[in-house]
Amino acid sequence: MIEKVLLVEDDNITITLCELAIKKFDFAKEVHSSRNGKEALDYFSDCLKRKKKGEESEAPPLIFLDLNMPVLNGWDFLDEYLKKFAKDFPKTRVAILSSTIDPNDFSRASKYDIVVEFISKPLTMRVLTELKKNSSISQYFPE
Repeated sequence: MIEKVLLVEDDNITITLCELAIKKFDFAKEVHSSRNGKEALDYFSDCLKRKKKGEESEAPPLIFLDLNMPVLNGWDFLDEYLKKFAKDFPKTRVAILSSTIDPNDFSRASKYDIVVEFISKPLTMRVLTELKKNSSISQYFPE
């Protein structure tokens, strides 16, 4: 089981459903939510500050990322995260969680090495079960 995941999502209902699914199906012990990409960048900034001070600051190994959000969307978050934080948190990966049907979004996501999965909402037990088998995060789910 993953200790902590970050859910970057602006919809209250989706946040609630994701938190329930993640905990119910033993995917992660803790879910931290950010309402947009800026809040998520601030979260990683805090993690980095604690890490540099020598304090315990374990970044989540997985981010569930919505694409369409106010303030800072998912694509802009990804670009900023890669510039500012990826080298400090090399184990963190991203699963895009979106309702988009735009083929350009799927194609664009495949260009990011950090993106390990593109999930169509809603997050379900079947999706989480398959995600546990993903080679980028499977070490957190020994059988």
